[in-house]
Amino acid sequence: MKVMKYPIKLLLLFFQFTFLAIHSQANDQNSTTDDPYKMLHIIPNPDGSITRMKRYYPTVPPNGSTSLAFSKDVPLNTGKNTWVRLYLPINISQPVSRPVTKNLPIVVFSHGGGFIIMSTASPTFDSFLSNTASKLHALVVSIEYRLAPEHRLPAAYDDVLEGLHWVKEKKDDWVKNYANVSNCIVMGESAGGNIAYHVGLRASVLVHELNPLVIKGLVLIQPFFGGLNRTRSELRKPASFGLPVVITDLMWNLSLPIGANRNHPYCDPIIEGGSNKMLDKIKELGWRVAIAGYDRDRLFDKQLEVFEFLKQRGVDVVGNFSKGGYHGVFVKEANISEKLFEFMRRVFSSNLA
Repeated sequence: MKVMKYPIKLLLLFFQFTFLAIHSQANDQNSTTDDPYKMLHIIPNPDGSITRMKRYYPTVPPNGSTSLAFSKDVPLNTGKNTWVRLYLPINISQPVSRPVTKNLPIVVFSHGGGFIIMSTASPTFDSFLSNTASKLHALVVSIEYRLAPEHRLPAAYDDVLEGLHWVKEKKDDWVKNYANVSNCIVMGESAGGNIAYHVGLRASVLVHELNPLVIKGLVLIQPFFGGLNRTRSELRKPASFGLPVVITDLMWNLSLPIGANRNHPYCDPIIEGGSNKMLDKIKELGWRVAIAGYDRDRLFDKQLEVFEFLKQRGVDVVGNFSKGGYHGVFVKEANISEKLFEFMRRVFSSNLA
């Protein structure tokens, strides 16, 4: 028998590689068994609610002095403890900064957080929305909707739809004096992108009830969609930034109606061909649907699937899909936010400055 001889360095490299491979595999396995409650800094309560650890979820007050936009909070439904934060862009060309005094387009926004955490007053969203108002020269109306599991879906959809009616009624002076309610875009990020989509479906068959508010389209920023069947991006190892399936599964378990699983249209919008009547209405109304994503996001493949589904259904859908990034990058990094605003200006060229 001929004995093969290997240099000591080669043998050491082989054993080092083997150890690293086994160690990496063990880390991936351990990552799937991490407690998602601890990862999200929330505590389950016996009554089915959750306690959100406040130090991990700070909020900021509205801003009355800024170079980008003024903001203020206004009640939406006191019985449900819902409210809106409005952002009015500043006219920086004036010697003394003043609100822009023209018929501003309206962006109705829903924040992310898997339906269970975060707020429109979270620092990241507050900063992003000030930037949105300034860069798009729009009045931003961000809805503080009810969170799950205390208020499971469709509670968030109901609240944002109520927000559209609130805008329609021009109950606030900023809406009345500065905004053009016939030029409205419904936008959301992550879970908020899911909300924007489902609220858009509902609003498409309520055109007469919402008049004079006129929706021109939807903007879905890395929308939170899923399904029973795992996509390749969900199963990708090592885990993508911030959203391992153990976390997204918990978010769906806590937000979907009791007894429902991910085989539900709130989670997977293409089940049974989607909402046929409402999608046909969106086509009839001529709304544009813009979807933005990055391929390092675990949700990316599902976002692409929904994009292709809408295209096949004849919806006027436009995608902006890029390489790299991570989930939440559009609201966390100003240079990426600017790319989003450029995309929106191209898609809605007749509606946004």
